[in-house]
Amino acid sequence: MSDDLRRRLRLLEDEYPAQPVVAQQADLREINRLRAELGMPAVDARLREVGTAAPVAEPAAPPPKAVRDHSAARAIYQAYRKKVEELAVHQAYAEQVAAATAGHGRTPVRPLATMGTGGGPLRCDLCGKPIVLEGGASHGVAADAAWARDPRDGWESWILGGLVVEIQTNGTLRIYHGYPAGGARQCCQRASKAHREARAAFVSRMPPGTPALLLAFLTDEFPDRTGREHRALADTIIDVMYSYDPGLGVNRPTPT
Repeated sequence: MSDDLRRRLRLLEDEYPAQPVVAQQADLREINRLRAELGMPAVDARLREVGTAAPVAEPAAPPPKAVRDHSAARAIYQAYRKKVEELAVHQAYAEQVAAATAGHGRTPVRPLATMGTGGGPLRCDLCGKPIVLEGGASHGVAADAAWARDPRDGWESWILGGLVVEIQTNGTLRIYHGYPAGGARQCCQRASKAHREARAAFVSRMPPGTPALLLAFLTDEFPDRTGREHRALADTIIDVMYSYDPGLGVNRPTPT
């Protein structure tokens, strides 16, 4: 008897969804009568057991984030970091030399004789020769030779032929013989002309698409920064890596 009831119940429940609303109402009453005879809980109009909570759909998992290939941009960024670290040492050195040799009139001799590469004399970035003193017993003598012969605290001297101390666009040091307003044959004037010509002839070798690659990399690498910060850093990297670079110069800081 129970098997026959179960077959009738299964048939009614299987056909129930396709029935018109009026027929569903009659079928639902018969379904619940059969379920009662079988000791089964009643169901509602959706054939869900009365008192049973509707199943809660699990939220769909977000699709996995696409992993972008940043290898090219990362290599540029790492090269930028290395260059910035190297430049920082030379920029600090340039400021030290400029401060040590600053002033009007005579120039302190000690920095001229000892602040160059390896603790030697400062040398002209064009001709490579040291700075020569003017006046007194050391007239016409290179600063390092004069200092070795007679080191004196506070010693200042005129410079034979003039001296120009420059900080380049990348913050590094340049030393030249001559005067800023002097003739075209002076080392400082010849060097200035060479730099102007080099800048005019410079053509960036930045690979196409580099700004977009860098911006995408920086966005993923530094998610805590703003879009404006990402763009500013990308511009700085491009400027350091792909703008005209005058180099480091002849005079270098002594390793510490």
